[in-house]
Amino acid sequence: MTNNSKKRLLLNGLMLLLVVGLAVFIATRDDIGEAQYKTLYDKAIGDDAKEIIIHAVGREDVVLQNNNDSWEVIRPNQFKADPAKVRHLFTLLSENAESNYPIAGKNLADYGLDKENLSVSFNGIKYIFGNLNTVTEQRFIRKGDTLYLIQETVSGLLLAGEESFRLDSKNMPTAEMLPADIKE
Repeated sequence: MTNNSKKRLLLNGLMLLLVVGLAVFIATRDDIGEAQYKTLYDKAIGDDAKEIIIHAVGREDVVLQNNNDSWEVIRPNQFKADPAKVRHLFTLLSENAESNYPIAGKNLADYGLDKENLSVSFNGIKYIFGNLNTVTEQRFIRKGDTLYLIQETVSGLLLAGEESFRLDSKNMPTAEMLPADIKE
């Protein structure tokens, strides 16, 4: 065997080891193939939400109920709810919740979560809305013992009250309607 043949054989052997090593590395990584997208959805809500409760400080709670796939506002007044507005509420559950932290040891007042000024519950699973992070334009939300930082578009609807769920309603909150600690 010549020197060139030995060098080629050695080089081919090293390349084979490199390819095998990369294949093993890729095959054994835990996050390959798994979704990196996490949401606020909670399995305890179930496949079909039956009740939504909206709490905004200074207002009577708004309760929506699902009756045979038709949503109704049942409190404080009773009327059929706009299906598009109800669907919009459910977008909260699909928001990307990649940033999350345990609340243990955190000063919740720093996040606007020391008081329940604005919240929504789906089948008893409560999401409490806190301050807006002005750097990231994301809102702090607490669910159970976890603090999330997410993009969200439902706080305006929650703050608008029961009338925003009427089929003919065009009511969306103005800055004057928002509680002082929820204003951006």
